[in-house]
Amino acid sequence: MEKITVSDIESQFQKCLVIGGSGMLGYEIAAQLYAEGKEVRILDISPANDSRFEEFIGDIRRPEDVKKACKGIDIVFQTAAAVWSPNAPKQLYDEINIDGNKLVIDTCLEFGINKLVYTSTMDVVVEGRKPVVDGDEFLPYPKKEPKDNYSRTKIIAEQMVLKANSSRLLTCALRPVGMYGPRDKYHLPNIIDAARSKSNIKLGNGTARFSHVYSENAAYAHVLAAKHLLTDSPLAGGAYFITDKPPDLNLFDFMVPFLKELGLNPPKKSIPYPIAYALGWINEIIFPKSNFNRFAVIQTCVDHTFVHDKATRDFGYEPIVSKEEAFKRTVHWFKKNYKLS
Repeated sequence: MEKITVSDIESQFQKCLVIGGSGMLGYEIAAQLYAEGKEVRILDISPANDSRFEEFIGDIRRPEDVKKACKGIDIVFQTAAAVWSPNAPKQLYDEINIDGNKLVIDTCLEFGINKLVYTSTMDVVVEGRKPVVDGDEFLPYPKKEPKDNYSRTKIIAEQMVLKANSSRLLTCALRPVGMYGPRDKYHLPNIIDAARSKSNIKLGNGTARFSHVYSENAAYAHVLAAKHLLTDSPLAGGAYFITDKPPDLNLFDFMVPFLKELGLNPPKKSIPYPIAYALGWINEIIFPKSNFNRFAVIQTCVDHTFVHDKATRDFGYEPIVSKEEAFKRTVHWFKKNYKLS
């Protein structure tokens, strides 16, 4: 049997659909696919306004939108999700993260699309207050169903996608860690908003570490995985953490250079983890839609570090953008596009 070359792998798909292609990760996936000469279509509820791509405005929850976008496609990258927010109702997570993903799987099978690369999250293995240090793919799903609807529905969706793997539809799931970069709507903006508020306080003693990945690196992992997703490859039906290279920093330490470069003051005062956790619990009761809750406290005060050794071994992933360059590109985008005052 002849050895499969990269060019052979690449030739197996040409027409690509990126669901969630206007978002931070989806946009970078679309851009990298286009740069490699692929035909790129995106499906999103908001436009990317980029003439390089064929844009479909639609909703992952509507069969007619998904089917229209999938027509004539060779491969689907599914990055869309209802992301964690205290304002989002339980039903929204179920409709998008579970029902929407089932619709994508069913449509791929109906249209004969034989590759689906799904964006999962590190949160599928995070178990409450239990720290994760250099976590890998041997970590199990939590024994108890997570209380936060984002993690709960992402676990169900990931399991659904991996179970769907077959000779008809090859699937894999990538689990980016804390992602940042241009078009970030959640990670860095939350830190910026806190820095501009009166309650600019650091949570914990600064010893907890948190893994990050730059959006272009995460996108590269998706494109690389797609090229190597073959019937006899370990990727088929597999899940992979995607990170930047260590060392991993405390969340606030990681964000300090961004805040300074954006003209904002880093937090100087701190609250010990036990007190912050108790206050977060109380705040959930009094202000259930606040961003300050136990979930946020745990993510900040407990170790959450992961490794991407399996991705390196199975499909050759290593970050392509250095942390220094990622910092420059992210700051440049926020200065140009984000209201900082």
